[in-house]
Amino acid sequence: MSNSFFSETQTLSQLASYAHQFYSRGWMAATAGNLSAKLSDNPLEYAVTPSGVNKGELRPDDFLRMRPTLEVLRGAKGLRPSAETAIHEAIYKSVPEAGAVFHVHLVHAAVVSSGYPQPTTPQLLEIEWFEMLKAVGVGEEKGNGKIGLFPNWQDIPRVGNDIEHYLAEHPASLPAVLIYNHGLSIWGKTMEQARNHVEAFEYIFQYLYLKSTKR
Repeated sequence: MSNSFFSETQTLSQLASYAHQFYSRGWMAATAGNLSAKLSDNPLEYAVTPSGVNKGELRPDDFLRMRPTLEVLRGAKGLRPSAETAIHEAIYKSVPEAGAVFHVHLVHAAVVSSGYPQPTTPQLLEIEWFEMLKAVGVGEEKGNGKIGLFPNWQDIPRVGNDIEHYLAEHPASLPAVLIYNHGLSIWGKTMEQARNHVEAFEYIFQYLYLKSTKR
């Protein structure tokens, strides 16, 4: 699902705005994190943040227009796509309805992930149901939420491959994947829904962290 109700110019402006918001909240500090949004479905084309640009200073014309297999269609001279673009592509391929993918560094999520043994293969984690899971699509009747925890390979295409296989096997998982001691890649049908999911997961992992410290 593309963000078809927006023009490309509006999509890029909205992505830059979200980058500034997330930067101000400490979720995309300095040059960390990356955002993308579909520009078309067939053929798949999407805009993604460049590598090495401070997310608090990101401009709409900094985004690169991409096709699968990391083909750059258009972008500012000298800018390269985010190193984690392969993760975005894996999610778009595995979740056709995803219209935007936001990779953010939520501190509580990284700390919670580090409380598990460092994985060497993707792991399925369960989050005991509580009210905020409704915000990411899990009603009480569905029971616990499920999320994938992935090894933090420095070979990013390998992470993308892990995510693609995991999502094929667990299509009912939460709309996010957690990379060990690193960050979350979160998606939604639209940019707005992806933004809402980011805020919900910040609450969820802060809750899990605080709950664990009281034991």
